[in-house]
Amino acid sequence: MNAELETARGDLAYMRSLIGGTERMQKTMGEAFFWAGLLYGAQCGLHALQVAGMAPEQGLPALLIAWLPTVIFCAVLAVIIWKDRKAPTGGPSSRALSTVFQGAGLANLVMAFVFAYGAEKFETPGLWLYQPVVVCMFQGVAWYTAWAVLQRVWLGFVAAGWFATTVGLGVVIGDTGAYLLILSAALIALMAIPGWVMWRGAKRTG
Repeated sequence: MNAELETARGDLAYMRSLIGGTERMQKTMGEAFFWAGLLYGAQCGLHALQVAGMAPEQGLPALLIAWLPTVIFCAVLAVIIWKDRKAPTGGPSSRALSTVFQGAGLANLVMAFVFAYGAEKFETPGLWLYQPVVVCMFQGVAWYTAWAVLQRVWLGFVAAGWFATTVGLGVVIGDTGAYLLILSAALIALMAIPGWVMWRGAKRTG
């Protein structure tokens, strides 16, 4: 009986080591997602206002709309990386999920090069409109993986939202205003808000 109890305890400890250790990963990724979704969601919203003639398209204000979100995000990301430079890597689940999201980011960079090359070679600037569509698709895959590993229902809804956004953007390509509004809403609802939930939840448990 005692041997069976010890075996059960050992199995439980092993399972905890597999699924545990994700708090640090969730805090880091959540903070990054929150700022990325907030900044770029606001940027897309401002671009939509430009298309509607409700925001300046020239001069310093237009330049700030185009570049300030990226400058701020790069600074924020540098601070996040610096804060977490000595943080423990966590268990297998933490490393696996981090790898999935990092892989999605790398895939987006590769596809950005592909679209840039294609747009330049064939002189079709509109080809760039498919880059955010691909980004949303990879986000859906990454969040779906997070749901499969952590088995949290809300993660599945986020993944479904990204897949729905992918389809929505593909349908409205050509209608720039609608395209930008959908992308803005997705970045805030499916990146900034989930990022905030992850960030604050990890801080409470940390």
